[in-house]
Amino acid sequence: MELLFRIEKITDAHINALLQPIRLTCAQHLVLKLLIEAGEPLPLGQLAEKLHSVRSNMTQMIDRLAAEGLVERIFDATDRRRVLAQITEEGRRRFEAATQLEYQVQQELHTHFSQQERDQLVSLLSRLEALWG
Repeated sequence: MELLFRIEKITDAHINALLQPIRLTCAQHLVLKLLIEAGEPLPLGQLAEKLHSVRSNMTQMIDRLAAEGLVERIFDATDRRRVLAQITEEGRRRFEAATQLEYQVQQELHTHFSQQERDQLVSLLSRLEALWG
């Protein structure tokens, strides 16, 4: 169990270091990815749920992304109490830049692990996600 926690911290630090030049964190990159994949604005609660986060943390993250001009807060037309996050063009641009850096991480894995090892790693992590996710 301790190994999983260490790997998470190491992975997060490695990816955050790669993303630093474009002023994104790994978690922010994931939020932008969810917004792009959805193809529409998403409620903050739904974003928090998808990332296994609490709503207050998601609110703070959206605040930071909005301050950078990467997302906009909009009100739901049917319920003005409900706030949605919508990606901006700058958010899309930075997401694409981050995706290119993500490719570098994948190349590192290809260099150090065989296809069979990568498949096994994905399989085991997917099973763990299904168990706990």
